[in-house]
Amino acid sequence: MLNIDGSKLKEAKVDDVLHLSITTSPGAQLQLSWGNSWTCFEGLEHKSISGDYEMLLSAQDATRLRQGIHIKGVNFTLTAVTLRSNDGEYTTQSEHLFAWKDMLMSGATQGQACTIGLMPYGGAGWYWPEPIDLSSYGSIVIQLLQPAAEPLTVQLLYDDKGVKSQVIAPNATQCTLPLSSLHKNAYSLNIISEKAQTVSIGSVNLADKQGNTIPSAVGSLQEDSRKVISTHYYNAVGMRLPYPQTGINIVKTHVEEGQTLVRKVWK
Repeated sequence: MLNIDGSKLKEAKVDDVLHLSITTSPGAQLQLSWGNSWTCFEGLEHKSISGDYEMLLSAQDATRLRQGIHIKGVNFTLTAVTLRSNDGEYTTQSEHLFAWKDMLMSGATQGQACTIGLMPYGGAGWYWPEPIDLSSYGSIVIQLLQPAAEPLTVQLLYDDKGVKSQVIAPNATQCTLPLSSLHKNAYSLNIISEKAQTVSIGSVNLADKQGNTIPSAVGSLQEDSRKVISTHYYNAVGMRLPYPQTGINIVKTHVEEGQTLVRKVWK
C-alpha cells in the first residue's frame, strides 16, 4: 500500500490527469481512496486493471487529491505516480471512430471486416451528415466475427433525445435492433462498451419487415479516419463531465484539421 500526502498533490486541478504506472499480473485489481476517511473514488473499490491507470480529474476529484490518497490492491507493481497538467485539453483514446471505407447500412460492408480495441466507456460508430429515415425498415442487424467477451450496447440515436438500444450479451455474435415509425430522423449508430475489450465486427445491415437483408444500398454511413485530438463529455445542460454518466451524454470529439464532432450517447 502507498499513501501520498496531500501536500504533494496540492496543485491538482480540474482536467489534470493522475497517472499510475503499473505492471500487472493476472487478476490485478486496484483500490484508490482519499483523505482521512479512506473513502474510495467511484468505481475504484476493486477495479480490474491490465496496465497503467489514468484518471481525468473533475473539480471534486482534484479537491479529494489535495487531501491525500491511498493506493492499494493485488497482483500489480506500482512504479510511478504522476500528476499531469493539460490546461483543459487532454488527449484520450476513450473513443475510437471506425475507419472503414464505403461503409453501407445495407448490402453489408464494402470491404474487409474490422477489429477494434474499445477502451472503458469507449465506443465506435458512424454518423450521417444529415438525418436519415429508417422508419420503413424492419431492423438493423450487426454481426460479430467472434463472441464479445463483455456486454456491448448498440445505440441508434434519433430526433433530439431519442435512443434505441439493444445489448449484445457476452458470447453472442449477433444483434438485431428493431426499427419502427419513430425512427424517421436517425443520425448516429454506435457500439459501446463499459469495459475494455477487443471486438471484431463483420457486417452491419438493414433488414426489411420480414427480416430479409436489403440487397441494395440506401445510403453510406459517414466514416471518419482522422486522428482524434481530444474527447470531452457534457451532460444535457452543458456541464462538463470527467467521464460518461447515467443518462444523455453530449460527446464532443476534436479531430485533426480543427473540426469538432458532436453526438449524443445514452448510458
